[in-house]
Amino acid sequence: MGIDSNYFLLWCLYIVAGLSFYISLWWLTRSSAIKLLNYSLRAIMAAVIFTPWSANIYGDTLAPALMVLVLDLITIGENSAARAAVPLILAIIIAELIAIGLCWKNRRRVAK
Repeated sequence: MGIDSNYFLLWCLYIVAGLSFYISLWWLTRSSAIKLLNYSLRAIMAAVIFTPWSANIYGDTLAPALMVLVLDLITIGENSAARAAVPLILAIIIAELIAIGLCWKNRRRVAK
């Protein structure tokens, strides 16, 4: 029971810290003239911050994919780092496609 409550508490703290960082990033990128850059930075950071992945091969414990990638790279080696790199890169690509779509949609709305 203690491990489960600590796991939940740590995820809550991580999400609060990630949201506070993301809100500050949103605030910093609000006034740039290049809107596609704003959308892209926000999408990439959201994907990097909030993409979860399994912390180990055999368990069902999740951790942030960036942390799993870095720790696997440091402790096990380059070959096992791909385990977390693939979903992280896919999340970044999907977020970037969504950002480009939203930027294009909002640009068309302003032009009308």
